[in-house]
Amino acid sequence: MERIIKNIRFNQAKAPYECEIMELDSFFKMLSTFTYFGKTERIHFYVAFIITEGKGKHFVDFKEYTLEKGTILFVAPGQIQQYEKNPQFSGYLLLFTENFFRKQANELAFLNQTLIFDTTLPSALIRPEPEIFSQMLQLLLLLQAELSSMDTFVKEESLQKLTSLFLIYAERQKQRNNEHIPNHHYLSQYYHFKQLLEKHFSRERSVDFYASLMAITPKTLNRITQSSIQKSAKEFIDNRVIIEIKRLLLFEKLSIKEIAYSLHFNEPTNLVKYFKKHTGETSTSYKEQ
Repeated sequence: MERIIKNIRFNQAKAPYECEIMELDSFFKMLSTFTYFGKTERIHFYVAFIITEGKGKHFVDFKEYTLEKGTILFVAPGQIQQYEKNPQFSGYLLLFTENFFRKQANELAFLNQTLIFDTTLPSALIRPEPEIFSQMLQLLLLLQAELSSMDTFVKEESLQKLTSLFLIYAERQKQRNNEHIPNHHYLSQYYHFKQLLEKHFSRERSVDFYASLMAITPKTLNRITQSSIQKSAKEFIDNRVIIEIKRLLLFEKLSIKEIAYSLHFNEPTNLVKYFKKHTGETSTSYKEQ
């Protein structure tokens, strides 16, 4: 994979509601004219690939996904993706921002607690039953019609409800697929911890820090993560930091020293030891893969 990364942000001028549906055939024709096509990009919004025909590959972070008719792939903000240079599949691309749901507290809470955009899970791909997939396509077409409609009466709310319903169908499928569904007793606290970690992981790696922000004890935070994802809080924190180090090693043209500085390690050697401890590999050998 080419190690040149481009940051892609949502085009609000093109889609003022911060929600958009694109047909993949048209999108790929447009994408092929861009100079960075086929290279890596870090997205800063939510994406769902809905595949209706064909078969191909898509790369997200360090995983290769096979996309084919009836599958849906979800990519979360901050993840790094790469397209095939000659995609042989078609369907739809659903894009939206967190701000799209900002005015609807229930929808925003649901978005932040979904498994479909949970990057700690091993797979971001679902394959709904054909009948469910057909229903989800109908929702997309309704959403597409609403986006192009000239009628502005409660349009924003309508777009949010249709998108939420599509995500609910996807979440139901994801929960059926997932062997380790988070304990609902701790669900809100688990996702609060995830949000805090995403905000502070580049500076803070201690369980005590996050427990203090949540006004709970480190023991309670460990109980939350063990019940939700079968990992200790420290394991979860370290996993998030390692993901970022891998992204920076593979996709950014940064030296070990620069990565150590960006993630607030006191010395580059501390980062090297940290990476070796948690992956069993040296940062140099991983970067050369």
